[in-house]
Amino acid sequence: MKQRIALVAVTALTAGLFSVIAAPAANAAEAAGDIDFSTPSDVLNVGICTYTNSDTINLTVATARSGSSIRLVRTTLGNAADNTYLAISGPAIFVSHSVAALTTAGATITPTTITDGTAVAGDLTTVLLTGVGTVTLSYGADAASNPVDTITISSVAACANAAWSATDSFVQMSTTAAGNASSNVDANTSTTAGTPMYIKLQPKDAYATAITTGTLYASATNGALVSWGAAAAGFPAGTGSVATATPTANHQLRVSPAQTATTSTTVVTITLNGAAVATKTITFHGEQASISIAATYAGRTSTGDSGVVVFQYKDSAGNVVPGGAAAIVPTSAGTRITTATSILAPNNPGTKTTLVGTALADNMEYKLGGSSDNGVMAYTCGSSAGTADFTIATTSTVNANTLTATVTGKCYGGLSTYTVATDKAKYNIGDIATLTISAKDSSGNPVSDNTQLQASSVSVGGGTATYTVLGTAAAGALETFTNGTVVIRAQMTTEGTFNTVVALTGAKDASATATYTVVNPATVGAVSNADVLKSIVALIASINKQIAALQKLILARR
Repeated sequence: MKQRIALVAVTALTAGLFSVIAAPAANAAEAAGDIDFSTPSDVLNVGICTYTNSDTINLTVATARSGSSIRLVRTTLGNAADNTYLAISGPAIFVSHSVAALTTAGATITPTTITDGTAVAGDLTTVLLTGVGTVTLSYGADAASNPVDTITISSVAACANAAWSATDSFVQMSTTAAGNASSNVDANTSTTAGTPMYIKLQPKDAYATAITTGTLYASATNGALVSWGAAAAGFPAGTGSVATATPTANHQLRVSPAQTATTSTTVVTITLNGAAVATKTITFHGEQASISIAATYAGRTSTGDSGVVVFQYKDSAGNVVPGGAAAIVPTSAGTRITTATSILAPNNPGTKTTLVGTALADNMEYKLGGSSDNGVMAYTCGSSAGTADFTIATTSTVNANTLTATVTGKCYGGLSTYTVATDKAKYNIGDIATLTISAKDSSGNPVSDNTQLQASSVSVGGGTATYTVLGTAAAGALETFTNGTVVIRAQMTTEGTFNTVVALTGAKDASATATYTVVNPATVGAVSNADVLKSIVALIASINKQIAALQKLILARR
């Protein structure tokens, strides 16, 4: 029961006088939330699709079918002096209004208004929805007073209960059974061999109400097996490519491949009562059948700068597939390569995992691109430079087969000697020159692959390098040596003969130099003013000589 008491207190401090006077109760029985929708049942408010009763103003709302009768009830106790005035607008009319004793004493009813001078808890009001649109019902003390609350009814042609709403429902794929659908963004779209895919559903209608009636139907192509089960729990694989179930508030479909030897795909279609609600394409990667070595990078002897091996798994058809981590076979280690550690296991092709912050040298992390979908292992070098073979192994994820591959590891020293060379002896202005810096350790081997150029160590005469050498770990992708070389490019801008100079500290060589010429193609072969003047002078001299010879000949004949 809601009770409202208004008091006005007036205090007078003179002569010890104190008095309390009750204020007029002009609208004591009227407040937001006094009138609610009656609870729907098989015989009452059957046309209501969804409703909300609230004590907050303007938040008592409903959606109902046009043509249906809607019953509202006064929930707050009043007294004989309480007045209620109700007004309605939109496609609806008032049909009846009765007090708790089911009489209409004291109430005046028109199609759009009700005036009741004896409002009490239990008063019933019936509204008939006459068309599609928005119905607004307001109430207060009387026609002259501002309404204390407004009830809104959306009158619709038909309810949308138990009909799938794409806006309110979730469908989400994941390779784990645990957890319910939380969005429409798939956590996974492919699986490692031996792992099923779970399509999690949270079916809701347009009123955000869970759908728990009807029939869910799922079908899968390419022989994939499907089965329905409870969300957040594991359950057996299906025995066929079609399955049905009655929906629950949280449901999921398990999808397993027809075979695991090679990579395959399936398209899963899900319907609710015959209406399509989701289509998902799943890639099932085949079981790992071999290890393929993609690249090997040289580590540095007697330091913590590890060498790196990058590798992939392939199924029996040669498809690149994900799998678990690989490890070194302990008996294959030796004094040159003493151990190896897994950094990354091969991931789904195209799904990269960060390398930054792993056990690799910082510049090596960036040398590998900062992330990778390949398998990555780091190996440790001993004190002797050279190469040595070691074996890595993994276990396949379906049949537990042991797979191995031989890695030829490389262990070299740091910077000792170096050279720089250009790809041409002569360039035109505007040409891009390729500058190759080659470095060796003290034994004449290429330097280790984590050796890096130092900041501002390259100076290009007659041009500008297209890249500024920073010497930072993040610049490792461009500045570290690979197989003993680093390539830098520069644009030639000035005519003349110039040098590119490389100066690296910590090496026997103080610097290395490459010399080249830069020409302006617009002036090559052109004749200068001095050349023209010289030619004119020579021509005049030749003419004068011929004139003198002619004069001499004429004089001789006289």
